[in-house]
Amino acid sequence: MAAALLLGVGATACGTSGGDTAGEGDGTVNVGYVQLPIFAPLFVAQDKGYFEDEGLTVNLENVKSGQDAIPLASSGKLDAVLAGFSAGMFSAINTGLDVKVVGSMGVADGDTENPASALVVSKELMDSGKVSSVADLKGLKIGALGGESATSAFYIGMALKEAGLSMSDVEFVQLSNPDMPAALGNGGIDAAFVSAPFWDMAVEDGVAEKLWTTPEGTSGTGVLYGGQFAESPDAQKFYNALARAAKDLQGEQRYSEENLQIIAEATDQSVEEVKSVPLYAWLPDLAPLPEQLAAMEQTWMETGSLDYDEPLPQEQYLDGSFAENSGGEGQ
Repeated sequence: MAAALLLGVGATACGTSGGDTAGEGDGTVNVGYVQLPIFAPLFVAQDKGYFEDEGLTVNLENVKSGQDAIPLASSGKLDAVLAGFSAGMFSAINTGLDVKVVGSMGVADGDTENPASALVVSKELMDSGKVSSVADLKGLKIGALGGESATSAFYIGMALKEAGLSMSDVEFVQLSNPDMPAALGNGGIDAAFVSAPFWDMAVEDGVAEKLWTTPEGTSGTGVLYGGQFAESPDAQKFYNALARAAKDLQGEQRYSEENLQIIAEATDQSVEEVKSVPLYAWLPDLAPLPEQLAAMEQTWMETGSLDYDEPLPQEQYLDGSFAENSGGEGQ
């Protein structure tokens, strides 16, 4: 999901001045986003004029982390944030910051041969017979971007649960995606949940084998609205444009030359670089995923990443009405 999800907020976002007008429906929307292909609906909507069709002027502010951008959304300095979810998001909401999860972003497309991310294990352990399934990871070290409090830990937790293990049965090691192949090769970690192209680099280099892939429909990223903006008439318009763009990215359409060019320009890559890494899929209406959000919160309570032990009421932080009113079709 990229190391950018874990760093500080970009300086451009800090200079945003939308807090005085957020929520009043003035047609200007200030959006913080992480500069990754997983947020392609935002780039497509902007490039194809879908926001303009809704009567909106959208200012895009590149941020490094959804966690750090949440206070900006809560205070109205940003209206919306597109980023990865983390334990920090739930902690912020628990302390009273006024934000709502209103949509999902990239979801796993179910491709087990060429997934956007995968759980891989040391080839040495596989060849020795010490590891043949996720259940054999008990007591081993697993590399995870952001460690036990980030989205990667949620995915690892899904794999462990399927195998009858808990989060406490493994040791999490915080590593960046580019560092994981080397760590697998030198024995620094035994396994890793890692994004493409780094998981397949580890496999191609002969230091790892793919053990588990994220189930179809799973998402660790989404759209958050500041409380003020959620009450604005512009909030639905903004969402409508995002959902319209998501429809342009269904199935193999996401790999159209036009869409690839838009994604490449928005993420400062070449079209060839975008093509080289599998894209996520997107729900047609970008609906939020309540069950997965609840599972994430539970995962981070189990790892001790949250300072509370009772789940937050979902009505406190989740609003699916924008997806319902967007005219799109869900799962």
